[in-house]
This record gives sequence, structure tokens and C-alpha cells, in this order.
Amino acid sequence: MRIAITGASGYIGSVLIPLLRSRNHTLRLLTRKPPVALADPGITFVHGHLLDEAAINQLVAGADAVIHLAAMISVDDRPDEMLVHTNTEGTRLLSAAARAAGVKRFIHLSSVTAFQQAPYNEPMNEQRGATTARHGYDYSKALSQAIALEHHGQGMEVTVLAPTAVMGPYDRQPSLIGKAVVNMYRGRIPALFPGGVDFVDVRDVAGAIVNALTMGATGRVYLLSGQWVSLVTLQKETGRIKGCSMSRPVLPLWLIFGMLPLVRLLATIIGGPPFYTRQSIYNLIYSNRKIDHAAATAELQFMPRAFITTLQDTIDWFKQTGILP
Repeated sequence: MRIAITGASGYIGSVLIPLLRSRNHTLRLLTRKPPVALADPGITFVHGHLLDEAAINQLVAGADAVIHLAAMISVDDRPDEMLVHTNTEGTRLLSAAARAAGVKRFIHLSSVTAFQQAPYNEPMNEQRGATTARHGYDYSKALSQAIALEHHGQGMEVTVLAPTAVMGPYDRQPSLIGKAVVNMYRGRIPALFPGGVDFVDVRDVAGAIVNALTMGATGRVYLLSGQWVSLVTLQKETGRIKGCSMSRPVLPLWLIFGMLPLVRLLATIIGGPPFYTRQSIYNLIYSNRKIDHAAATAELQFMPRAFITTLQDTIDWFKQTGILP
């Protein structure tokens, strides 16, 4: 199959590309940087960005399928009009171009944050309504998946996959979650707060994307969840893998929120993003604990591995690559 992909250089893309090539798919990848010489005749590059109409048309020409991974990600508290514009208009341009080019299957990668999380302790499936957020990343993902689904039919089948927080090996950047694991392992997180999130393994997400090319219903969304884990449990299991106790105090939320101005000031002084933001806290304290992946399991053969396996493999990979000692 000839597959066009955006966001191939990202975390999920870095795991997905070898998997697709192992199945002899021919790939065309959109890249913002001039491509490095690659001794793989099954991969070609299109130089451009998500809002570059000429590059997008070149990317999808002659493709049997499109996998749309690219998106701006941010947990900044300030409204980011560019993020929303890039994520939504990029999806609109790509899906329209793919349909016009005669692409048969369009896979759009969304996020569980596109859905309303509350009530947090009641099972959540694909019938849950869209997020009530009206700015930021969550809002952009809700709009983007709706835009993609508008193009379902008339010759092109659209499937949306919405994973939870993605973790696992091969996290080269590393990602926001990868950085959190590294900081926790190194003992750089002095305190915790009540909250947690559902983690899913990057390898299981990549496998679901591959299966969605030929399996499952179209014109719908599939949730890709794993296991909800509290910050306290994440810290405990990280310490167990490291071989030492790493317990940290759990601070009340009022104190965590009260420290935000200091956290922002520190980030300004030392450079880089704040250690945490109001939005990142919200993501952890307002996350659903019972996200149901039954539909993906039944129709996409999605079988998420145990969280402890993912965490072990993640830390092992960071150690093998020198990111952790």
C-alpha cells in the first residue's frame, strides 16, 4: 500500500514507520527539514509543512492511504491561536486534498482529551461528548477530528484514533511524558499532588494505526486506552525499577496552584518551559479513570500491554541510550 504520512518524525511516527516498512508498505513522508539521505527505496520525502498547500498536494498524490499524525502540542496556560489554527486548518487542508486525490483510507490521530472527561469515575467510551474547552490543544483536537470525519464518504473512508497519554521506549526527544519519567527517576520531582492519567504504550498505538488501514469500521472514532495510574503509583513503580525508595510528599492542590507564579518565574530565569502549568495540572486531576477501549479491541485487535511493562521498557530504553545512567 502507498501511504502518505504527516508527523512521521514525531514520537508515534518513529515507532510506526519501521512497523509499516516491515509490512512492505511504500511511504511518503512530509518533513519540515531537508531530508537526510536514507538508504531505503521504500521511503520518499516531501519538503514542506502542514499549511503548505503545494506540499500537501504532492504528499497525497497517488496515495492509497493517508495517516495524519502531525499536530502542535502545548500545555501552556495562555490561549494559542496559532496552535488551534495549525491543527484545524492543517487537518482541513490535508483531508480535502486526500479526498480530491482519490485516497481510499484516511487515518486521523486525535486524543482522548478531545472528549469530555467528567464524570471521572464512570466508564467513558466513544459516545462521550466533546470537550467543553474553547481554546488550546484539547479544543483543537476536538475540532480537528470533526473536520476529518466530515470528509468520510464519497470515496474516502475516515477513521479517527484517540489515544490516551502515550508512553514507551524509542522516545528520542523525549516527549513531555518521557521527560517526566526521566525527572522522576533522577529524583528531580520534589513533591507530588493528587491526580493521575491513563497511559497507553506507543507500540500498541502504532499497531492500532496499522490495523486501522484494513480493519474496523470507518466514519467513527476509536479510543485507545491502557491503564489509569496515579502520580503516587508512578513514583512508587519508578522507585521499584530503580531499586530504591522514592516516596515524595503529596501536596494539597491549593498549595500546588499557589506555587504557579514561582514556577513561572523560575522558568523565566533558567530558560525553557515551566516545570508545570495550570493546564498540565488540570490534565492530571480532571482525567477519566475508566476509559473503555472495548471497541478498538474487538475491531482493531488492540490489546494494550500492562502499564508496568511499558514503564520498565521505557526506563530500560532511556538507560540503553544514555538518557538515564
